[in-house]
Amino acid sequence: MFWAGGAAVLSVFFLVLGARSRKRGALDRLRALDGETDRTADLLPAGRNAPRLFATIIELPYRMTPARLRRPLYGRLDSLSEPAGLTVPRLAGTCVWLTVGGPCFLILLTRFSTAGLVLAPVCGGLGLLSPWLIASRKQARLVEAVKRALPDTADMLYAFVLGGKNLDQAFRGAASLAPEPLGPFLQHAVRKMELGVTRREAFEELATLCPVRELASLLHALLEAERRGHSMAASLSVFSREIRLRRRDAMRRAVAKAPLKMLAPLVFLILPASVLLTVGPTFLATLQRVF
Repeated sequence: MFWAGGAAVLSVFFLVLGARSRKRGALDRLRALDGETDRTADLLPAGRNAPRLFATIIELPYRMTPARLRRPLYGRLDSLSEPAGLTVPRLAGTCVWLTVGGPCFLILLTRFSTAGLVLAPVCGGLGLLSPWLIASRKQARLVEAVKRALPDTADMLYAFVLGGKNLDQAFRGAASLAPEPLGPFLQHAVRKMELGVTRREAFEELATLCPVRELASLLHALLEAERRGHSMAASLSVFSREIRLRRRDAMRRAVAKAPLKMLAPLVFLILPASVLLTVGPTFLATLQRVF
């Protein structure tokens, strides 16, 4: 019975894998004939492409769900996938695997003990919350990476403007030289403007795709400087100086909080171990002499 069930699961898995690869190959051939490429992959942060086999296993529950049930079950994950740069199939698959497989693995690991049966619902609840936890962590990393890359990008814009470029040319040059993950977002805005979208609409979409307050401030400063006729170089110089001052202040605050964060491990972990290593042998020897 066990071997029959395993063979059935493997059969379904390889059927889904083969159908997906055939569909992907057909879409790639159609895009190649039309001269198009997959633009959505350009917005993904570096290191996001997982191995194909692992990604297929993660997305298997979503692929096996009927199409009419995907929207009611996984519709809430759309709002999580866009800002964090994730995909709905991967978030849904992770949620299903952790919600169903986590409690089962815990019960089997504890051999159906009382503790395992009590902790299984807790594990399932954490699995249900896993998409929100993963998305928030991914978005926090994305925002931090964009903040690190933004001062250098502002300096490149400043250099292009000083070199005599207009705003579109300077933005296009800075987008081509900006590091990841900021570069793909800027290039996406450049492609939108090349397709006829106005600069304000492209910048608003960019601020929505990459929800970083500093980036939105930079885009707003560029639009206001052009609308009011102010010097673009002066605006970029002020913005670059301010964002570097903000980052320096943030680093100072983080350094000031470091001793407080180290206090708990020091008191509850390092100090007891040090006391046991120093006083413990003497205390044991004293007990042996007394008794």
